[in-house]
Amino acid sequence: MTLAGGQAKKVAIVGAGICGSITAWYAVRQGFEVHVFEPDANKSSCSYTAAGMLAPMAELESANDHIHQLGLESIVLWSSIIDALDEPVFHKDNGTLVVSHRQDEGAFNQFVNCLKTKLGDHFSESCLLMDQQNLEPELKELGRSLYLKNEAQVDAQQALFALHSDLKKQSNWHQKQVMNLQAGKVNGEDFDWVFDCRGLAAKGEIKGLHGVRGEVITVQAPQVNIQRMVRVMHPRYRIYIVPRENHCYMIGATEIQSADVGPISVRSTLELLSAAFSVHPGFAEARILKLDCNARPTTLDHQPFIEHEAGLSRINGLYRHGYLLAPSVVAKAFAQLGLDVTSDLKQNSSMEYRDHEHCI
Repeated sequence: MTLAGGQAKKVAIVGAGICGSITAWYAVRQGFEVHVFEPDANKSSCSYTAAGMLAPMAELESANDHIHQLGLESIVLWSSIIDALDEPVFHKDNGTLVVSHRQDEGAFNQFVNCLKTKLGDHFSESCLLMDQQNLEPELKELGRSLYLKNEAQVDAQQALFALHSDLKKQSNWHQKQVMNLQAGKVNGEDFDWVFDCRGLAAKGEIKGLHGVRGEVITVQAPQVNIQRMVRVMHPRYRIYIVPRENHCYMIGATEIQSADVGPISVRSTLELLSAAFSVHPGFAEARILKLDCNARPTTLDHQPFIEHEAGLSRINGLYRHGYLLAPSVVAKAFAQLGLDVTSDLKQNSSMEYRDHEHCI
């Protein structure tokens, strides 16, 4: 079962969230005749809601080494993918600052000890523990901090727009609903291979696939000058603050155990904004630009899902790690079909690529 070799293949990618878009983009670079099926004209998929954090270190608290390694690979790949896109994409690789209020230092210490245990001797290579940090001067009043050196971010909406812009020029874009998907066929049309990247729409075909809610608030805060992603440790939840251009910030929580996609609640709104204000008083004068929520597809064990049969591949279940994992997970799926779709991207990357063999 392979896609490698022979004449140019006619392939279909169903779903153009971040997983499907990366799949289609790789396929175009392989010289395939690519057809993308994406009915979402309203940009309502979870890929548009994401904060775009490429944070494999921060995720180690609850994820395993498999997610960590895939994330490290994707950070390298994203750098080259962005360089190859026609449209600009906001991208920073200046790491994450993990902070806590002094009354929550227990949660902070638990996080630090978890990373020390999982990383072992490699902890000092990737993390810097500081009693008094000076990386973000406006946050100097907070307690101890942990700097996660090797983390990055992309603007999710810009990345998706840039991928779609390239695909609409280089592939066949079908803004239509897929009523019938099977091996080698989409809506009755024949293809050499079909990639099912529909996210939660594929839950009928993937056992245990379900949604996990994510909520995010976008604000503009001219009085705040934070340059790095910030994780705020709290006994009950983890808050992230992600800087964007023009003093805009995305504020959200790691996850909420619900598949509900209804509007964000008053309680969540107050908790997120209060947490941001407690980190920096300049958020009190911020203007709320957008309230977003969505449900991300995940499996029962929160691991990415790849499945192949002759003429059909399913790639799904990226959970809250969509942007972190998509480049490496999709590359893994192609590798299982006999294609190395990322070797040139790794060679061209401005970032160093290494195989990290952490002890977990």
